[in-house]
Amino acid sequence: MQYVDLGRLSRPNRSLKKKKFFKFAILITLFSFVIYTGYILYWPAVTILQQIVKQPKSVLSLIQNPSGKLKETDGRTNILLIGIDKRSNVPYSYKVGNGTVHKNGFLTDTIIVASLDKETKKVSMVSIPRDLYVKVPTFGKVKEYYTKINALYSIGNKNDYSTGGIGLLSKKVEEIVGLPIHYGVRIDFEGFRKSIDTLGGVDIVVDKSFDDYSFPREGKEDASCSDGTFNCQVEHIHFEQGKTHMNGTLALKFVRSRKGTNGEGSDFARAARQQKVLFAAKEKALDVGNLADPVKLNNLFKDFGQSIETDLDVSALVALYNFSKEVSSSDIGNLVLDNSADNYLYTPSQGQYEGYVLLPKGGSWSKIHNAVKELLSNNSAENSSE
Repeated sequence: MQYVDLGRLSRPNRSLKKKKFFKFAILITLFSFVIYTGYILYWPAVTILQQIVKQPKSVLSLIQNPSGKLKETDGRTNILLIGIDKRSNVPYSYKVGNGTVHKNGFLTDTIIVASLDKETKKVSMVSIPRDLYVKVPTFGKVKEYYTKINALYSIGNKNDYSTGGIGLLSKKVEEIVGLPIHYGVRIDFEGFRKSIDTLGGVDIVVDKSFDDYSFPREGKEDASCSDGTFNCQVEHIHFEQGKTHMNGTLALKFVRSRKGTNGEGSDFARAARQQKVLFAAKEKALDVGNLADPVKLNNLFKDFGQSIETDLDVSALVALYNFSKEVSSSDIGNLVLDNSADNYLYTPSQGQYEGYVLLPKGGSWSKIHNAVKELLSNNSAENSSE
């Protein structure tokens, strides 16, 4: 019998298969990483690109000065902080039948001037009540008239004021406090709520327990109640004295409550609560864990991108971030304008004006100007004596 030598049959090279598999796995991993990175950086990148298009000079300034730069007057930068009463189900604009775009108007619920001292790293905050009665200047098709200050942002936006609603309100606030406003930031309720939730909530020390039995129930503000009362439009909220962890919804109720018991129904108390939450949010946002979490950063950019309007450019944002890292709660002074006996506003007798309004004592803003100057001077002096 003859045997034919067929030689040795080749076997599959297992090491080669393993190499191919690992290469494929690495490619898949890299591809996934690129997709993931692209996702989490999408909103930050879009925001930065928008700023580059809008403010190319600010980007050049940032390159030249990586620490950023803020506009200032006499060593101070003044920023107007605005919170508007916008609900999530109401758009900023809408189209009518012929395609024309109309803007919805939103009243301001919070008006605060934050004055930053570049040298001492102190912050002075002036809270302005929304019922302050002011003059609207003539512009475009708008003729001069008087209204509450909380309507100015809406009037400027809806009637195309040259620098928008923030610009019109800033101009009036400059008259009231006697300071130039360098920047403005506007946030709506939904953005505030989302941002606090994205940060994982904030820890707030409630100074004293209080109830508010007339807090507006969201979505029911204009509801028709079957019992003929207004009870279905409001809800009862309660806050207990001591440290409380608040999510976005609870923090929003805390800063918005206007009819609290136990001394928490005044504009002064409300402004103090607002400042507490602002500082707590600042501390949480600058926490290393949040800054190192790309998903949280992305979500914050999305929240802010949808709900915030500002004229702060890239360079100013960087400088503001660097400044905020050096500020503690003890570095913040505040002044709340209200109608208490020793303050600077008063309530005119009923019948003189339509509805509840506040006016400056003496008929001018001069006493408020002096009070603001004193606040800034005292806040800086405290630092120099430490």
